[in-house]
Amino acid sequence: MSEKCVSLRLVAEGGLQVQAELEGIGEAGTRGFGHLFSKMDLANARLGSFARKAGIALGAVTAAAAAAGVAMLRSGSDLIGAQADMGIAEDDG
Repeated sequence: MSEKCVSLRLVAEGGLQVQAELEGIGEAGTRGFGHLFSKMDLANARLGSFARKAGIALGAVTAAAAAAGVAMLRSGSDLIGAQADMGIAEDDG
């Protein structure tokens, strides 16, 4: 993060000159904050878009993992069933 130091020296020789300088500083500050807020709004919009996309991707990964888990359970169940059938056939024979 960058840091900007500003040094201000006021000489109160004429009240109008000091007032004009302070108004100029205030206007510059207002413009600066306006620019900052617009950039913050843009960053928030981008972050919101990223969060939505990440949520969709997370849902897809979760669904894929659940499908893989179900496939593994079915495969294991089929294997156990096949082994049980072979054991029953050997006992009968």
